[in-house]
Amino acid sequence: MRRLLTSLFFALSALTQAADIDIVGLRSYSEKFLLETIAGRLEYIQKRDATPQRADDAAFLVKSYLHTHGLPEALVEWSLPGGDNILLTVNEGPPKFLGTVSVAGSDDIKKIAEQFQAAFPGDEKKRALVTDSVSSGTSRVIDLLTSKGHWTAKAVATPLPRDASGKIPMRITVNKGPRYLLAPPKLESSISPGSNLTRKLQDVKGTTANSETIIRIRKSVSEHYRKRGYAGLELEMAKEIKGTSLQLFFKVTPGTRFKVRSFDIKGLAKTLPKHVRSRFKNIAGSTFDENQISKDIKKLITTGAFAESRLEKTETPNKELDLTLHLKEAKARGVSFSAGFGSYEGVILGARYYDRNLWGRLWNLNAGIEVTSLGALGEVSLTDPYFLDRDLQFNRRLFTLTRDHDAYSKWESGFAMELSWDLPEHYYTGTLGFSNSYADISSSIPTDIIGQENYGVSRLSFRQRYDRRDDPTLTTKGLLAELDTSLGISLGDESVPFFETTAEMSYYKKLSENSRYALGIRGGFIKPSGDSSNLPIDLREFLGGANTVRSFTERDLGPKYGNDPIGGTSWWVANAEYTRKITGPVQGVLFIDAGALSPDPDGLFDADIEVAAGLGIRLDLPVGPVRLEYGYSLTRDNDEPAGAFHFAIGATF
Repeated sequence: MRRLLTSLFFALSALTQAADIDIVGLRSYSEKFLLETIAGRLEYIQKRDATPQRADDAAFLVKSYLHTHGLPEALVEWSLPGGDNILLTVNEGPPKFLGTVSVAGSDDIKKIAEQFQAAFPGDEKKRALVTDSVSSGTSRVIDLLTSKGHWTAKAVATPLPRDASGKIPMRITVNKGPRYLLAPPKLESSISPGSNLTRKLQDVKGTTANSETIIRIRKSVSEHYRKRGYAGLELEMAKEIKGTSLQLFFKVTPGTRFKVRSFDIKGLAKTLPKHVRSRFKNIAGSTFDENQISKDIKKLITTGAFAESRLEKTETPNKELDLTLHLKEAKARGVSFSAGFGSYEGVILGARYYDRNLWGRLWNLNAGIEVTSLGALGEVSLTDPYFLDRDLQFNRRLFTLTRDHDAYSKWESGFAMELSWDLPEHYYTGTLGFSNSYADISSSIPTDIIGQENYGVSRLSFRQRYDRRDDPTLTTKGLLAELDTSLGISLGDESVPFFETTAEMSYYKKLSENSRYALGIRGGFIKPSGDSSNLPIDLREFLGGANTVRSFTERDLGPKYGNDPIGGTSWWVANAEYTRKITGPVQGVLFIDAGALSPDPDGLFDADIEVAAGLGIRLDLPVGPVRLEYGYSLTRDNDEPAGAFHFAIGATF
């Protein structure tokens, strides 16, 4: 019994004792930062009582970290002052931290400096100057230059005298050498390439030999053979410099060419099998094209009806494949609620019912209502992602809405239909649409100013989009171009046919991991037959607000009747933004906007140009950036505001 009690006493003592580590003498780092950084390595020591051996281990761990993080001569002594405390006393010695990085021999100073700095341990404020990191940073600079086509680039890093803060600046001397151009790549294979690939390889002659182009060529070679059924091909690539040209050599080992013997689908419970099988009806009996099948599966997943997919491949003795697509159905039905706020809309509340697999046909049903301080919107939409069993998306929508604007109030109800098709290899989307609605306008402004108050409007539209953005929600680089044209007619006390076209182009460029800029320009006109004042006010264009010229509140730029905006029929807007990361998902933005709005389709160049500049804070979320911005007018007239605050969700353009 006595032995049991003694063992229990020592076990409880071990559980209750824990070493408390204190560090003194630090100048370059705070005690809290250092303990948190190496907490994982100190955990074993801190959970046990303080002993000389554990104190020595703690001193070794702290010294090892300091030696590799800017304090190569640091000394750490330990002592045990009592009470399960371990005291570590640090003598830092001379620090070695990286100072500013200057660049000679290249105009691309910022990117070269960032590539060099990224090789050093630490963050932007404090990077340890480690010998191995100097060579790694120099290699990163050479890799950067090589990726831009300078295949014989050289770089030398030279330390400079310590600056006033004690850090050691570095100068990177760059010799870029020539920018190499591609010679027509040579291809070796037991299976001759097709004419399409041969033409692609010839077309790259004379283009810059940068990484992006070389990756694209390699991908083209790989996809070409995979589409022909060589799923197990091996591809080797070599490079040779000839004068100022770079010669690429591809060696293709095709392997076995497979045909698909059968294609089966498993895992369907709610979904009608024929609506999935129709997407893969031509696979059995065809040459195995893994890339195309993967694209078809990916599009199937985007319907929202399925949570997971797996393609099982079974080889047969006759060089054929039996394919089985395993699908896991997702929860298709649900209800969602939303809440938000906008500087123009005020409080926004919404509720929605959805079914992503209506009747097992992969149809997407949405029914919702949204209420704001301006009014309410109710709508029901039904989307068929494979209309007529083709890669066509057919959307039908019923809606009714009310809106209270400064100049007028309206009620509108109607329907709309859209037929869309994608050409992903060309980054192109086309949409053909038709809509019909009835609107009732209420306003104190005379009808000869605001146009018809009770009218129906029918519109036939065609929209074309070219989208090379990396992410449509949180874009950091790429290009977007869109052209929208429509023919319509407004039917009320009189008929007013009209033609409308709008165009926009946006360019996004990533400058570094922490900064980027974006440029956008938009414009358009709507030309009614007869006098523009006959066009109902709600069919006109309005500018001002969080997405156009930000020195104006929403819809407040342009022609007015008294103090009320009445819109225009020709317009343009240009925006430029510079965004820089502050911390985590928080971004700071500087912007300049310009735009004009004319009441006359032919009078755009006579309209006053408004220019704004401003700044803001953004929080990047999966739904898009949450923006708080202020725009200041640089072209203010006496009756115009000095500027405006905006709170909005989503990109400016």
